Amino acid sequence: MWTSEPYLFHSRLSKALNLKLIDPKTVIQAATTAYHDGRAPLNSVEGFVRQILGWREHVRGISWLHTPDYLDRNTLQDHASFTEFYWTGETNMACLNDAIHQTLEYGYAHHIQRLMVTGLFALLLRVDPKQVHEWYLAVYVDAVEWVKLPNSLGMSQYADNGVMASKPFVAMRRYVQRMSSYCGSCRFDPAKSKCEDAYPFTTRY
Repeated sequence: MWTSEPYLFHSRLSKALNLKLIDPKTVIQAATTAYHDGRAPLNSVEGFVRQILGWREHVRGISWLHTPDYLDRNTLQDHASFTEFYWTGETNMACLNDAIHQTLEYGYAHHIQRLMVTGLFALLLRVDPKQVHEWYLAVYVDAVEWVKLPNSLGMSQYADNGVMASKPFVAMRRYVQRMSSYCGSCRFDPAKSKCEDAYPFTTRY
Protein backbone atom coordinates (compact mmCIF):
# COMPACT_ATOMS: atom_id res chain seq x y z
CA MET A 1 0.00 0.00 0.00
CA TRP A 2 1.55 3.23 -1.12
CA THR A 3 0.27 6.80 -0.88
CA SER A 4 -0.98 8.17 -4.22
CA GLU A 5 -0.49 4.79 -5.94
CA PRO A 6 -4.02 3.38 -6.20
CA TYR A 7 -3.18 0.63 -8.70
CA LEU A 8 0.31 -0.39 -7.62
CA PHE A 9 1.00 -4.00 -8.72
CA HIS A 10 -2.68 -4.68 -9.47
CA SER A 11 -4.28 -5.59 -12.78
CA ARG A 12 -7.52 -3.53 -12.59
CA LEU A 13 -9.47 -6.38 -14.20
CA SER A 14 -11.96 -6.95 -11.38
CA LYS A 15 -14.51 -4.48 -12.77
CA ALA A 16 -14.61 -6.09 -16.20
CA LEU A 17 -14.61 -9.61 -14.75
CA ASN A 18 -17.32 -9.04 -12.14
CA LEU A 19 -19.54 -7.11 -14.56
CA LYS A 20 -19.11 -9.90 -17.16
CA LEU A 21 -17.42 -7.64 -19.69
CA ILE A 22 -14.58 -10.11 -20.06
CA ASP A 23 -14.55 -13.87 -19.57
CA PRO A 24 -12.18 -15.31 -16.92
CA LYS A 25 -10.99 -17.88 -19.48
CA THR A 26 -9.84 -15.05 -21.77
CA VAL A 27 -7.85 -13.50 -18.92
CA ILE A 28 -6.22 -16.81 -17.99
CA GLN A 29 -5.32 -17.57 -21.61
CA ALA A 30 -3.70 -14.15 -21.99
CA ALA A 31 -1.61 -14.69 -18.86
CA THR A 32 -0.48 -18.20 -19.80
CA THR A 33 0.33 -17.06 -23.36
CA ALA A 34 2.49 -14.29 -21.90
CA TYR A 35 4.41 -16.92 -19.94
CA HIS A 36 4.91 -19.21 -22.96
CA ASP A 37 6.06 -16.23 -25.03
CA GLY A 38 8.64 -15.31 -22.39
CA ARG A 39 6.92 -12.04 -21.44
CA ALA A 40 5.99 -13.00 -17.86
CA PRO A 41 7.73 -15.17 -15.23
CA LEU A 42 6.17 -18.42 -14.10
CA ASN A 43 5.68 -17.39 -10.45
CA SER A 44 3.77 -14.25 -11.46
CA VAL A 45 1.53 -16.10 -13.90
CA GLU A 46 0.92 -18.94 -11.46
CA GLY A 47 -0.14 -16.52 -8.72
CA PHE A 48 -2.35 -14.56 -11.08
CA VAL A 49 -4.10 -17.65 -12.50
CA ARG A 50 -4.57 -19.04 -9.00
CA GLN A 51 -6.45 -15.87 -8.04
CA ILE A 52 -8.77 -16.08 -11.06
CA LEU A 53 -9.29 -19.83 -11.34
CA GLY A 54 -8.85 -20.78 -7.70
CA TRP A 55 -9.78 -18.02 -5.29
CA ARG A 56 -12.45 -16.33 -7.41
CA GLU A 57 -14.24 -19.62 -8.05
CA HIS A 58 -13.93 -20.53 -4.36
CA VAL A 59 -15.75 -17.29 -3.52
CA ARG A 60 -18.40 -18.08 -6.12
CA GLY A 61 -18.91 -21.50 -4.51
CA ILE A 62 -19.32 -19.96 -1.04
CA SER A 63 -21.92 -17.59 -2.45
CA TRP A 64 -23.86 -20.37 -4.21
CA LEU A 65 -23.85 -22.59 -1.12
CA HIS A 66 -24.76 -20.07 1.56
CA THR A 67 -26.86 -17.22 0.17
CA PRO A 68 -29.37 -15.74 0.86
CA ASP A 69 -29.11 -16.65 4.58
CA TYR A 70 -25.41 -15.74 4.57
CA LEU A 71 -26.28 -12.03 4.73
CA ASP A 72 -27.84 -12.43 8.18
CA ARG A 73 -24.81 -14.00 9.84
CA ASN A 74 -23.17 -12.05 12.66
CA THR A 75 -21.06 -14.50 14.67
CA LEU A 76 -19.26 -11.85 16.72
CA GLN A 77 -22.53 -10.04 17.47
CA ASP A 78 -21.21 -6.69 16.23
CA HIS A 79 -23.84 -3.95 16.10
CA ALA A 80 -22.03 -0.60 15.99
CA SER A 81 -22.72 1.89 13.18
CA PHE A 82 -20.20 3.19 10.67
CA THR A 83 -18.41 6.41 11.56
CA GLU A 84 -19.09 9.30 9.22
CA PHE A 85 -15.55 9.47 7.81
CA TYR A 86 -16.18 6.27 5.83
CA TRP A 87 -18.35 8.47 3.57
CA THR A 88 -16.00 11.48 3.48
CA GLY A 89 -12.47 10.21 4.09
CA GLU A 90 -11.98 13.03 6.59
CA THR A 91 -9.89 11.41 9.30
CA ASN A 92 -6.44 12.08 10.73
CA MET A 93 -5.48 8.42 10.31
CA ALA A 94 -3.33 8.52 7.17
CA CYS A 95 -4.11 4.93 6.14
CA LEU A 96 -7.88 5.36 6.27
CA ASN A 97 -7.73 8.87 4.84
CA ASP A 98 -5.81 7.67 1.79
CA ALA A 99 -7.74 4.42 1.25
CA ILE A 100 -11.16 6.05 1.59
CA HIS A 101 -10.35 9.14 -0.49
CA GLN A 102 -8.99 6.84 -3.19
CA THR A 103 -12.14 4.73 -2.97
CA LEU A 104 -14.42 7.74 -3.29
CA GLU A 105 -12.42 9.15 -6.22
CA TYR A 106 -11.87 5.99 -8.27
CA GLY A 107 -14.48 3.54 -6.97
CA TYR A 108 -11.53 1.22 -6.41
CA ALA A 109 -9.17 -0.01 -3.72
CA HIS A 110 -7.12 -3.18 -3.95
CA HIS A 111 -7.86 -6.13 -1.71
CA ILE A 112 -5.28 -5.32 0.99
CA GLN A 113 -6.69 -1.81 1.45
CA ARG A 114 -10.18 -3.27 1.66
CA LEU A 115 -9.29 -6.12 4.02
CA MET A 116 -6.56 -4.67 6.21
CA VAL A 117 -7.44 -0.96 6.31
CA THR A 118 -11.13 -0.17 5.80
CA GLY A 119 -12.34 -3.66 6.74
CA LEU A 120 -9.98 -4.14 9.67
CA PHE A 121 -10.91 -0.84 11.28
CA ALA A 122 -14.62 -1.63 10.89
CA LEU A 123 -13.95 -4.98 12.58
CA LEU A 124 -12.07 -3.27 15.42
CA LEU A 125 -14.97 -0.81 15.79
CA ARG A 126 -17.38 -3.79 15.86
CA VAL A 127 -19.50 -2.37 13.05
CA ASP A 128 -22.56 -4.40 12.05
CA PRO A 129 -21.23 -6.65 9.22
CA LYS A 130 -24.32 -6.00 7.11
CA GLN A 131 -23.44 -2.27 7.17
CA VAL A 132 -19.90 -3.09 6.07
CA HIS A 133 -21.24 -5.16 3.19
CA GLU A 134 -23.64 -2.39 2.15
CA TRP A 135 -20.82 0.17 2.21
CA TYR A 136 -18.63 -1.99 -0.03
CA LEU A 137 -21.52 -2.45 -2.46
CA ALA A 138 -22.10 1.31 -2.53
CA VAL A 139 -18.55 2.53 -3.10
CA TYR A 140 -16.76 -0.01 -5.32
CA VAL A 141 -17.51 -0.26 -9.03
CA ASP A 142 -16.49 -3.94 -9.12
CA ALA A 143 -18.86 -4.84 -6.27
CA VAL A 144 -21.51 -7.40 -7.17
CA GLU A 145 -23.18 -9.28 -4.35
CA TRP A 146 -21.96 -12.81 -5.10
CA VAL A 147 -18.31 -11.77 -4.87
CA LYS A 148 -18.62 -8.98 -2.31
CA LEU A 149 -20.73 -10.76 0.30
CA PRO A 150 -18.28 -13.60 1.16
CA ASN A 151 -15.35 -11.18 1.08
CA SER A 152 -16.87 -8.43 3.23
CA LEU A 153 -19.08 -10.44 5.59
CA GLY A 154 -16.89 -13.54 5.80
CA MET A 155 -13.27 -12.72 5.19
CA SER A 156 -13.20 -9.11 6.36
CA GLN A 157 -15.62 -9.23 9.31
CA TYR A 158 -15.56 -12.93 10.27
CA ALA A 159 -19.33 -12.82 10.62
CA ASP A 160 -19.77 -16.33 9.18
CA ASN A 161 -17.89 -18.20 11.94
CA GLY A 162 -15.13 -19.42 9.66
CA VAL A 163 -16.92 -20.48 6.48
CA MET A 164 -14.76 -18.13 4.39
CA ALA A 165 -11.64 -17.77 6.53
CA SER A 166 -10.07 -19.94 9.22
CA LYS A 167 -9.63 -17.02 11.63
CA PRO A 168 -10.42 -13.29 11.84
CA PHE A 169 -8.09 -11.05 9.84
CA VAL A 170 -7.36 -8.78 12.78
CA ALA A 171 -4.10 -6.97 13.47
CA MET A 172 -2.60 -3.93 15.16
CA ARG A 173 -0.31 -1.20 13.89
CA ARG A 174 2.63 -3.36 12.84
CA TYR A 175 0.90 -4.86 9.81
CA VAL A 176 -0.10 -1.49 8.33
CA GLN A 177 3.31 -0.03 9.22
CA ARG A 178 5.19 -2.83 7.45
CA MET A 179 2.94 -3.03 4.41
CA SER A 180 2.54 0.65 3.58
CA SER A 181 3.97 4.16 3.44
CA TYR A 182 1.06 5.54 5.46
CA CYS A 183 2.56 5.69 8.94
CA GLY A 184 5.34 8.09 8.02
CA SER A 185 2.85 10.89 7.30
CA CYS A 186 0.36 10.12 10.08
CA ARG A 187 -0.21 12.31 13.13
CA PHE A 188 -0.65 9.17 15.22
CA ASP A 189 2.31 7.20 16.55
CA PRO A 190 1.93 3.53 15.58
CA ALA A 191 4.05 2.47 18.56
CA LYS A 192 1.70 4.01 21.13
CA SER A 193 -1.66 2.77 22.38
CA LYS A 194 -2.58 4.81 25.47
CA CYS A 195 -2.09 8.53 24.84
CA GLU A 196 -3.56 11.32 22.69
CA ASP A 197 -1.39 10.52 19.69
CA ALA A 198 -1.81 6.73 20.03
CA TYR A 199 -2.59 4.90 16.82
CA PRO A 200 -6.31 4.01 16.94
CA PHE A 201 -5.72 0.61 15.28
CA THR A 202 -3.43 -0.34 18.17
CA THR A 203 -5.76 1.09 20.80
CA ARG A 204 -8.81 -0.72 19.44
CA TYR A 205 -6.84 -3.95 19.06
